[in-house]
Amino acid sequence: MKLYKVDAIVLRSREMRDADRILTLLSRQKGKIKAVAHGVNKPSSRKRGAVQPFCYSSFLLYRGRELDSVNQCEGIEAFSGLRADLDRISYASYLAELTDSASMEDQIDGEAFFLLLTILHLISRDGADVELLTRSFEIRLLDIAGLRPHLDNCVGCGVPVESETVGFSSSTGGVVCGRCSGIAGDVKFFPRGTVEILKLLLKWDLKKTERIKVPPRVRQQLRQIMQNYISYHLEKKLATALFLEKLYYHY
Repeated sequence: MKLYKVDAIVLRSREMRDADRILTLLSRQKGKIKAVAHGVNKPSSRKRGAVQPFCYSSFLLYRGRELDSVNQCEGIEAFSGLRADLDRISYASYLAELTDSASMEDQIDGEAFFLLLTILHLISRDGADVELLTRSFEIRLLDIAGLRPHLDNCVGCGVPVESETVGFSSSTGGVVCGRCSGIAGDVKFFPRGTVEILKLLLKWDLKKTERIKVPPRVRQQLRQIMQNYISYHLEKKLATALFLEKLYYHY
């Protein structure tokens, strides 16, 4: 059938013509989809509210030769708590770009959809630890995408890494022991506790993330590990990650 229905989160929305926009959607039913929404920039458009970035909406799409098109759409959740707060909307923009970059079109991936939907709900809440939730999202999305770093055994020799200082290499895919520290030129050393927190974030109940007490220095180390790793494996630095660095992280 030419028409099909999906529930989706708007990852990206960019202008195509004066009144049209191209949407990148992450749907529960069909994974990542690109579609054109005709006329949504017009003030009178009923679709306008449902196609804003980070909106969770129901779409009726028409399958086209190159791009599908939005026939109807209705908002389910706008996450209004994000939009009045610079911190939250900046991080939400990063989460959306990361999801877009780590997802393939037409590859059904319900896990990534529900992970992003959960995180958007959580960072919209008052008192949310947005930075730590972002680290949790990063490591979990990498796990879903098959890119999760090795955090237990040395990627060089395979032995458990139990020293108080742990080497980490983005290019070789995870932790390295002291003997294998020359395995790559990008090995950096971190306290063992920092890597243990990263492992904890992979398994911890997302709704209880604020219970994990992480000092500023360790937060900086977690961000450094994840950003270097993500940039290496995606082969680019995300624009929203650069924006966050300029906005918050001047060390």
